[in-house]
Amino acid sequence: MHAREYATAALTLDFAKTLLNNFETDPDINWILNRHQIHILLQTNPDGRKIAETGVSQRKNVNENHCNIGTVGVDLNRNFSFGWNTVEGGSSGNECNQTFRGIAPGSEPEVSALETYIRSIYPDVRGDNDTDAAPVDTKGLYLDIHSYSELILWPFGHSEMLAPNNKGLKALGRKLAFFNGYDPMQSVGLYPTDGTSDNLAYGELGIAHITFELGTAFFQQC
Repeated sequence: MHAREYATAALTLDFAKTLLNNFETDPDINWILNRHQIHILLQTNPDGRKIAETGVSQRKNVNENHCNIGTVGVDLNRNFSFGWNTVEGGSSGNECNQTFRGIAPGSEPEVSALETYIRSIYPDVRGDNDTDAAPVDTKGLYLDIHSYSELILWPFGHSEMLAPNNKGLKALGRKLAFFNGYDPMQSVGLYPTDGTSDNLAYGELGIAHITFELGTAFFQQC
């Protein structure tokens, strides 16, 4: 979603290749693909990415209605509908700020398409209140791949309150961190956010959500 985060599209593409190339020979991958659906959205900000590939530190999309002479666009990971503009300092109303949230929830076509797609796959199994837990047998896992910081994050990002499913989310985050050595923490421990992808996945629908912050730089070498 953030154009300047070079490593994200490359890693997800390599993940897809790994699954396809090793389906016949790797029993774990065979088990995964025979028993699960995996949906990979390789790039959700293609216009911004084209700008970033020229060496410009472009974070947002390229909505020229906003700050067209500076840091153009809207921060897609502050534009999700659920929880949009609900946290002081969680996003910005200044259109030239890097975390500009847009003029309305889900106003950007990239976010609208993503929300529609995810809702078509998963039912809403969680209540509207922060204290409403998703059922323990809720299916699905939403991975949001960003860079950088070498972190693994789980909800909530908008509140220091523990998510009602915190025990499971924390266990999942720590399990993943065991494999790659990243620091696991609740999202708000990095900084407060609103209108982010975990608001859609866990906040609205109740799907387990994990954010990876890859590597040590935006324009990371392969």
